[in-house]
Amino acid sequence: MTSTLRTRFAPSPTGYLHVGGARTALYNFLYARHNGGTFILRIEDTDQSRNEPQFTTAILESLTWLGITWDEGPFYQSKRLDLYRAAAEKLLAKGLAYYEEDPDKGRAIKMRMPKHIIKVPDVIHGEVEFDASLADDFVIVKSDGYPSYNFACVVDDVDMGVTQVIRGDEHLSNMPRQLVLYEALGLTPPKFAHIPMILGPDGSKLSKRHGATSVGEYRERGFLPEALVNFIALLGWSPGDDREIMSLKEMVDLFDLGRARKVSSQFDTAKLLWMNGQYIMSLPVEHLAEEMYDYLARKGVDLPSTDANWMKTLATAYRERIKTLDELDEKIRRLMVEPVEYDPAAVKKVLEKDGAAALLADARDLLAGAPEWKIAPMEEVFKGYCEKKALGFGKIAQPLRVAVTGGTVSPPMFETLVLLGRDKTLRRIDDTLARLGKGGA
Repeated sequence: MTSTLRTRFAPSPTGYLHVGGARTALYNFLYARHNGGTFILRIEDTDQSRNEPQFTTAILESLTWLGITWDEGPFYQSKRLDLYRAAAEKLLAKGLAYYEEDPDKGRAIKMRMPKHIIKVPDVIHGEVEFDASLADDFVIVKSDGYPSYNFACVVDDVDMGVTQVIRGDEHLSNMPRQLVLYEALGLTPPKFAHIPMILGPDGSKLSKRHGATSVGEYRERGFLPEALVNFIALLGWSPGDDREIMSLKEMVDLFDLGRARKVSSQFDTAKLLWMNGQYIMSLPVEHLAEEMYDYLARKGVDLPSTDANWMKTLATAYRERIKTLDELDEKIRRLMVEPVEYDPAAVKKVLEKDGAAALLADARDLLAGAPEWKIAPMEEVFKGYCEKKALGFGKIAQPLRVAVTGGTVSPPMFETLVLLGRDKTLRRIDDTLARLGKGGA
């Protein structure tokens, strides 16, 4: 399906991509994809005092990480100054704009604000009226030669053929000035949809005091892109049924602006954690293993192996035990760190129990003689031992678990042993047996 529909996302590189901006980008992306249209990325870098290159890089990386891809751009307003200057000259020639000298700031161009009621059509809010007589004339070209936000976005949206603008409702107050500019330039405005803001858990505007707010921060805290983009999609939109877990493709198929909320949405951290946990459990193990490797490598964890099978074992062992990859970082460090930190309660309850040392010594012999250091062969060896001794597996597994991990809780025993490796496992058992022989570990 082809369409002339064109949407855009136009961030300012004065900070990182936050949740609200990510939602704006996502909704424009979904709307374009759903309708077979075009999604444009425009960087509004006209604030020379606050723009920083690293913010542009971070915004592009965050969008890519979330899976929000653009069809055209990125276009940079700082490279389009001739276009804005030509539009300003038209307004000056018509007498609708004028020069204003400021002894401190220099010469700027201001737009005359008409004194009548301006009606703003909006897909979400319906028609909203503003009394323009209460507004002052406004700057369209600053003294440094760069256009103001309202002026540049009007010129760009028309030049780029944008037909639908979806953005946060904090921009609704900009509409009177922008509609005045469209009319003065003889241009047809796109349709607008202003999405209500995202609130923090306490009902106030979402901010740093509620925790992480930028996409990059959530990535560093171990959230999966699939989970975060799914969660953000539901902050102001519903697919029309009770489903909450959706792939990006499903969101594209289901997205309808008519189902956008007309009231603010509340950011629920507990729900995001739950959703991330669901994605960790349900991702194909190969995909999850790649995510885990990338995350742990970024965190500087010294992984014992980059073998794909080892990473798949790690993913299988922990996928139902963590809600974020950050939790994996802590668990894997505790598992791999030397020397082992033993839980005194576990030592007393398990290792100092009568017969524990003998069982641990048997376990050591079984492992040393295992034909392969893999889950299935080790399971077979221990199964035969337990049947011969008429012993439940837990009787030998718990002393072994405490000896090699330091505590009574870990992923399944044989997966844990595979992760540790033969040499480290046997060394830890030997150290434990030596300690027990000296009166306790």
